[in-house]
Amino acid sequence: MNLGTKKSYYVFSKTDIKKFKEENNKPLEYIDLIKLVIDTNSELLKLYELNTKSVEISKFNKNDSLIHSQLLKLPLEADTDFDKILVNFNETKPPKIGKVTKVDKATKDLTVINDKANYIERKDFEKISIIGFSFMTVFIIVIGFVLNQSINRGNSEQEKLSQELIITQLETSGKYDKVAQKMKDFNYPKKDIVNMYLENGQFVNALKADKKAFTSVLDKIDTMNNKEQQEALNELKKANITSKKESISLDLRLALLNKDTDFLKKNIKSVDSQALSDRIVKLFIDEKEYASANEQLKFFANKALDKQAKQAEHDDKKQALTNKVNELKKAVSDTQKQLDGKNTQLSDLHKQLDDLKKNDKSPDKEKHVSDKQKEIDAANKDKNKISDILKDQQGKEKEAQKAVDDFK
Repeated sequence: MNLGTKKSYYVFSKTDIKKFKEENNKPLEYIDLIKLVIDTNSELLKLYELNTKSVEISKFNKNDSLIHSQLLKLPLEADTDFDKILVNFNETKPPKIGKVTKVDKATKDLTVINDKANYIERKDFEKISIIGFSFMTVFIIVIGFVLNQSINRGNSEQEKLSQELIITQLETSGKYDKVAQKMKDFNYPKKDIVNMYLENGQFVNALKADKKAFTSVLDKIDTMNNKEQQEALNELKKANITSKKESISLDLRLALLNKDTDFLKKNIKSVDSQALSDRIVKLFIDEKEYASANEQLKFFANKALDKQAKQAEHDDKKQALTNKVNELKKAVSDTQKQLDGKNTQLSDLHKQLDDLKKNDKSPDKEKHVSDKQKEIDAANKDKNKISDILKDQQGKEKEAQKAVDDFK
């Protein structure tokens, strides 16, 4: 059956289904009508029990003449073949084959030639007539074969469409195991069944459908966000359907997501793909594990990441030197403040000592002067220590600054 591309217009009446009310009086192709019914049926299956809603579908041509009208109760089972239920809405008919008249015409023409030329013997004429008839017979057979092939091809295409509609209906309803079974019944390749599971996030079922699909499963998981990846990987581990080597691949990806660099360092040799290696190298760079990044790059080379790792390590070393200079500058500044404070203290103590010498009239004057001198000596001792520390820090600051200036 040829679905064609001509659009007729459909009116949906006697219904309270929102989707059909919105689509009322719309020009549609037959295939789009089927898809509309399938999509609506899938939505209704989630909301209602079977046979609780109905819609009257009427098809009109461009002259507003009614072609077909049909009452449809929804929702129906997910594996319903709506193409068969609604087939009367497809108005395209098989081509008509006219009567063959070329044999008579050929005979008549040959008779005329015989009357006019009068050089063809009747026996020869009969032979020619037989040849002409045989030719036309072959011609008719060939035409019949071509038409039969065309009809078979149309039937094959129609059957394929019906299968696709059934599969789409089941897949939309989330009945993936039934989809897989139908695909097997319709002789779909195993690869298509695996892809169906992958597109719907059914990773365990994809592996059960084909143990060799592990790489495809991982490739699909790698495209998801971190949370989805963790859920998918943990689901695969829980299912316990992978080999030991495959299980390590799952663990590596989980460690990557959890930033478990210790596990990744221990299992560098177990990394099984360039894509995974690149992701691990990027994590090592982010975590400043440059030695590990370089080790991973030995197994899966990547010039761009190698350059990035070297540049990051270079920048970090320079930044560390700069940070050291800044730390020493702050230390020098703090020590200088201590030294200034100690000098201020000594100045005050000397003033106090001079005042005692001039103004103290008590019997204990000598003791007071002696005690004050001891304070001054202790302060001078502290000052010398601070001064030595300051000189040492200033020397280190100078060396650190030189290291930054010389760094390339």
